[in-house]
Amino acid sequence: MGFYHLFWGFLFLFDFQINGFDILPDVIGYLLFYVGLAKLNRRSEHFRKAGNTAAVLLGVSALALVLSVLPRASAAIGIPLDLVILLLNLYMVFHICQGIGALAGRRGLYQFQSMALQRWQWYLLLVPAMFVVLLIAALLPAAALILGLLLIVASFVINVLMMLLMREAEHHLRR
Repeated sequence: MGFYHLFWGFLFLFDFQINGFDILPDVIGYLLFYVGLAKLNRRSEHFRKAGNTAAVLLGVSALALVLSVLPRASAAIGIPLDLVILLLNLYMVFHICQGIGALAGRRGLYQFQSMALQRWQWYLLLVPAMFVVLLIAALLPAAALILGLLLIVASFVINVLMMLLMREAEHHLRR
């Protein structure tokens, strides 16, 4: 139906690097999001908005991938580009969760609807947590290491929970 593509898209948003090479490139994840959301876009306006955002993210993440392998790629370009990707990603995930919630609500699956909206809130909380860790890093580097590790674990858990939400959506929201 499309949710399995979203499931695999979230997998590719994990940052697993070996010798600086991302073995799960975000660009593949955004392609999977785009394909999955194209299958869902008639079911909710939220999925259409998320799909349009996935298309933009596909292009922007491809640009970021190219810049990451260039020897002279500047942080002056990379940091703003990463910020754009972060904000677009949040917008896309918001509409994915809202779309799942809307479909669940139409079917009377109110507990599942609530779960989808709660997962969005958890996903969103990672952003301010990341900025807090960056601020603490400047003041207390040792504490930042511990908080950074906790943030990595929390990010992993929340991403897995998002993947599980997509799997459950495929099961609960079939036509």
